[in-house]
Amino acid sequence: MDELNAEPAEPSLDAGALPPARSTNDGDFPAVAMTGSPVDIAQAKSLRLRLVAETAYLDERQRYVVDLLERDLAYLTLVVETADGRPVRGAIPQFSVTGSSRMVPMTEHPTTDDSGWLDFGVVGGKMGSDRVDVTVADQKIEVLLNVISLKAMGFAKLDEIEGGLRWETLMQARLRFEGEKVSADFPAEIAMKHGKTVKLIGFMMPLEAEENQKHFLLTSNPPSCFFHIPGGPAGAVEVFADTGVKASWDPIVLEGRFETVQGGQLGVIYRLRQARVMSK
Repeated sequence: MDELNAEPAEPSLDAGALPPARSTNDGDFPAVAMTGSPVDIAQAKSLRLRLVAETAYLDERQRYVVDLLERDLAYLTLVVETADGRPVRGAIPQFSVTGSSRMVPMTEHPTTDDSGWLDFGVVGGKMGSDRVDVTVADQKIEVLLNVISLKAMGFAKLDEIEGGLRWETLMQARLRFEGEKVSADFPAEIAMKHGKTVKLIGFMMPLEAEENQKHFLLTSNPPSCFFHIPGGPAGAVEVFADTGVKASWDPIVLEGRFETVQGGQLGVIYRLRQARVMSK
């Protein structure tokens, strides 16, 4: 991951300050370096906020920007430290989102750990420019989200299918993290579909080294990284098919027995069993 912080000549990234005037694609960002033992937030003074992002850059106005597709999940990490570089633990940041994108917590208790780190995610809303403000005490850092449509990136759009589940509804589930397990509070419209036969359109994320897949993920967005699920846990359905489904980059329509999952350890909250390919 690339680090966004103050330039070496700047003592800190205070409220209203800017990240360094260079792209994170430069590849020469140092790892986050902190010194000394962690400091509890109650004893910390002169806080400094940093952000670590997988893909980020500075635009022509020197604003910190993250590009992401509609319904896709961007992973970020907030780093809280003192002015002399000691990690601050126990900080509880306040997040606010301007626009149609939304926050996704990555832990049950969103506080910084002994390293001063806190992971969080943002799911892209509708195409446009959104903003996330992260505040700790009197310090604030701003993240701009450049949300891009699938069509603008040359991907096929997922057409709605009659009687099918919609990703916009699936992704309204509120996640709960319990150690390595993930559970969710499901929208009523989704909870009532548990155990019933449903249709769903999405993109295949293969899990097997075979052309015909019997176990794969159906995702809200085209997969771009095998380490991360597009859209996060609520943006994917684990699929089991009795007959292998040919791997493809094109959207596919499946029908099968739908399940909501609580306490799963594989990062999924939805499953589709006895799945078969259907026409639109």
